[in-house]
Amino acid sequence: MIGIASDHFGFELKEHIREFLELRGENVHDLGTHTREAVDYPDIGARVASAVRTGLVERGILVCGTGLGMAIIANKVPGVFAAPVSSVDLARAARRSNDTQIITLGAQVVSPEEACSIVEAWLATPFRGGRSARKVAKIRAVERRFCQERANDGPPRQGPGRPFREEGTVQRGREMSAGWAGEGPCGAMPEEA
Repeated sequence: MIGIASDHFGFELKEHIREFLELRGENVHDLGTHTREAVDYPDIGARVASAVRTGLVERGILVCGTGLGMAIIANKVPGVFAAPVSSVDLARAARRSNDTQIITLGAQVVSPEEACSIVEAWLATPFRGGRSARKVAKIRAVERRFCQERANDGPPRQGPGRPFREEGTVQRGREMSAGWAGEGPCGAMPEEA
């Protein structure tokens, strides 16, 4: 199953991609937004990344204005690999070399036709393993190390040695991550390839 979602900037492109996938016979789970009304992309991106992490969907496609913000939020979810892509070549590389579970697209960057070609190439490309598997395993090891450091160090820091001070941000982050599967500060991490 493929999860798909967008913010309001990416709504029309998301709808185009969803229809394209359904015509191909893909099983698509639309996780929003369902209108052109303004929404915050971190809420939408976290929803799809969490669905990938927990296995509700196998892969995800996120759309916003540029694809960058969605990639940033999706990559904050432990165990998830997301890549912003703007070409068929980048889509293939994202799967072949990096084993991404999510791609992000920019509605202001790619046309609907380009987006469908990108999605088609990404879905058709297998992870090649080999040297790439070793590199992906190293990325996962770094992720586990920082999750462990987070457990030992307490709240996140902003800048050199300064605690993150935005009102309520740490508490909201803890509340949001409380539903993630697994144990520990980052939940259960995928096994190394």
